[in-house]
Amino acid sequence: MNHDTDLPRPATTQLLALAAVARPDWPIEQLQDAVAQLRCQENPSFGRLLVAVAQLMADPDAEPADLLAARPEAWRHRRRPPGPETAHRGAAAARAALHNPTTDSTT
Repeated sequence: MNHDTDLPRPATTQLLALAAVARPDWPIEQLQDAVAQLRCQENPSFGRLLVAVAQLMADPDAEPADLLAARPEAWRHRRRPPGPETAHRGAAAARAALHNPTTDSTT
């Protein structure tokens, strides 16, 4: 059994050929340009590129430029999610606002 560590192998040429057949309404040069720009900007793995292009091919309203428009903003990757204490502080503030005697209408 051959366990090749280079799997999956990038097949960008074949992916572009498939896109040309699946989406004859797209100028293939536009998709090639979008792929090249994406690679220059963030250098995605072939797997990510494959999924992104396949999603575009399956969307009847998509265009090659959507490949770049769908990218998440770089700052979202660097942003750390809020810790659980943030939710606890928010819940405590909500409880305090709900049970504030100055806002109760018991008079």
